[in-house]
Amino acid sequence: MHNFLISLGIGIACATIDAGPMIARKMDPAFILSAILTWIALGIIIPVAALVPIAWLNGVVVALLFVAPIICLVSKLDRQAIPVMLAMTALLGAGAGFASGCLIK
Repeated sequence: MHNFLISLGIGIACATIDAGPMIARKMDPAFILSAILTWIALGIIIPVAALVPIAWLNGVVVALLFVAPIICLVSKLDRQAIPVMLAMTALLGAGAGFASGCLIK
C-alpha cells in the first residue's frame, strides 16, 4: 500500500506539471482531463513495468509507449503539438522513472 501511495503521488505530480500549461492556455477540458488521467496511470504503471533496468530510461520507454496512441489521435488535430507532447512525455517519464527508482523499493 505504501508503494502504491508513492506511485500515486508521483503520478499526481506529473499530472500537475503537464496540465498546468494546458490550463493556462485554456485548452479543452477533455484534453486536460485526458492528460491528468494518463499521468496518474503512468505514475502507477512505471514503477511496476520493468522494460529497461535503468529507472529513468524505463520511465521514458513506458511513457512513450503509453502515450503513442494519444499522439496518433492528436496528430489529426494539430501536428505542431507532436514535438511538444513527445518532449513532455520523455521528460516527465524520465522524472517519474527516476523518482520511482529512488522512492520505491
